[in-house]
Amino acid sequence: MIGSDIVRGRRLRPGLGLLGAAVAGLLLSACGGAVASRAPAAGGGTVSFAMPPATGINYIFPLVSAANCSSENGENFQYLMYRPLYWFGDHGVAKVNPQLSLAQLPRFSQGGRVATIHLNAYRWADGQPVTARDVIFWINLLKAEKANWCSYVPGAFPDNVVSDRAVTPTTVSLTFNRAYSRYWVLYNELSQITPLPQQAWDRTSRSGRIGNYDMTPKGARAVYTFLNGQASTTSTYATNPLWQVVDGPFHVTGYNPTTEDAVLVPNPHYSGSPRPRIGRLDLVAFTSDTAEFDALRSGQIDYGYLPLQDLSQRGVLARLGYTFQPWHILQFSYLAFNFANRQIAPLINQLYLRQAMQHLIDQPAYVRHIDRGFGVSEFGPVPLQPANPFASAYEHHNAYPYSIALARRLLAAHGWTVVPNGFTHCTHPGTGAGECGTGIRAGATITLSNLIQSGLPSLTAEMEAFQSAALEAGIHIELRQEPINTVLSTAVACIRATGTGCHWEIADPAPWFYAPDFYPSGGTLFACGGGYNIGSWCNATNDANVLATHLSSSIAAMTRYQNYVAAQLPVLWIPNQPWQLSEIARSLRGTLPQDPYLNYYPESWSWSGPTPRVGRR
Repeated sequence: MIGSDIVRGRRLRPGLGLLGAAVAGLLLSACGGAVASRAPAAGGGTVSFAMPPATGINYIFPLVSAANCSSENGENFQYLMYRPLYWFGDHGVAKVNPQLSLAQLPRFSQGGRVATIHLNAYRWADGQPVTARDVIFWINLLKAEKANWCSYVPGAFPDNVVSDRAVTPTTVSLTFNRAYSRYWVLYNELSQITPLPQQAWDRTSRSGRIGNYDMTPKGARAVYTFLNGQASTTSTYATNPLWQVVDGPFHVTGYNPTTEDAVLVPNPHYSGSPRPRIGRLDLVAFTSDTAEFDALRSGQIDYGYLPLQDLSQRGVLARLGYTFQPWHILQFSYLAFNFANRQIAPLINQLYLRQAMQHLIDQPAYVRHIDRGFGVSEFGPVPLQPANPFASAYEHHNAYPYSIALARRLLAAHGWTVVPNGFTHCTHPGTGAGECGTGIRAGATITLSNLIQSGLPSLTAEMEAFQSAALEAGIHIELRQEPINTVLSTAVACIRATGTGCHWEIADPAPWFYAPDFYPSGGTLFACGGGYNIGSWCNATNDANVLATHLSSSIAAMTRYQNYVAAQLPVLWIPNQPWQLSEIARSLRGTLPQDPYLNYYPESWSWSGPTPRVGRR
């Protein structure tokens, strides 16, 4: 999250994943036909918000495993009901927002080792206050089940907290094992905490009594098992009393587990500000970008996105009453190598081979011809857009520019006979200068499988171009396309694996954006054992660099970290795009500016004047 990657971050669909020739499909209806009927809601009317094609909501419990770690589950859904301790994003600016946070900014003492947090006056929907005990409840569950948390980095939160206690009902004290950068503690540690309603959720069964089970590791594991089981039963999201105890501005009243649509309405007990003025929020899923665009053009969607292949229709949508606004967030896109796959490890462990493959990715051409100029070339782990103070000068230039000739030259210089459009093969095995490297036998070829998300024509076009360029260097890349959940479940299965059953080779896990680790120090993605280090890259120099970003607020530490990762290529860098090309009903007020952390604020929205969908409200 600026921070999905992260000390912690979340996986996202590829931005502008709605590009290229579309796949036909139908608009899916929501729970009980509520979304399909588009019936007006009492109060301030209904707003329909479009989710990406082939994705939806499938997890409600805000302690999320890697398999469910998505923007649809997080920013689109959970954050509207369960507020994080600290809110990031302030009128389009990438910074902490004290006005929307559940707590005042932390006070540090003992040289920075102790953070004292005082809660603001918020209440749960059952009338009980949000307390320090609710913060400790979250921490206890996390400590017991950290392996099931997508943001976990060994040695970071909660491992580096040696003491956590509720000093008063409204004050929490956290003592760390050493003094860290205060900026990092706020942006990448405290940012991860989501208070949970201990008085309603501290139980081990639906019929069991409320207790203090979380105060022991065994009890905390039992509570987590219960809550995770309830969250896995998606058909009860709208009826399970657990999920109605919220502290955010909305609560869920409709959910379709087949289509993964949801209906939310204002929480009448919301104690924050502003209070919602709309009457209902429909989160609508689609089978394809074509279906979403058809719904947008017919006025069925109030906040949607324009597929790039339909960019010529921008003027039509403007005449229909929509405002066009690209949504840039702090994320980056990449292809992950699977270093845990013993079959290909001898190949991808060679830096020269990774360098050669990066030379085969023509980012400027992809941006110009496939992304229609809306994409941004990326050369390292810190995004270049939106503008931010973290990206180094090194990342602003392409260390591995597109060049098939350079790729061939690198291979030839390391013992390979290059056969353009054939099979480049190792003719000088060994570990010396001019030889192929450790574990590579004579006659070995370079054949790799690339697992990517289906239904995203722009991504397909980029990967086909990469495949074609690679073949000119004698490298064979097989494209495999699967739904995003299949891609993720396949890749995530390799985290912390020993190699057994870990067969994928290259994968596009969808972009990573930095939240709720808003300081892009990269531990979750690239540290040894990182919670979303799906490629299992492990490098001692990188771990030391990551640690330095946690201890020092100096930009020099961040520069050293990102420059090393950018040069070492644990992943292949591919262009980044806006999250989407938003089309927003002009009469829907309060939607702009769009948030760089992907948050959105329907509690601030209201209708004024005519709408694209005549007569619905």
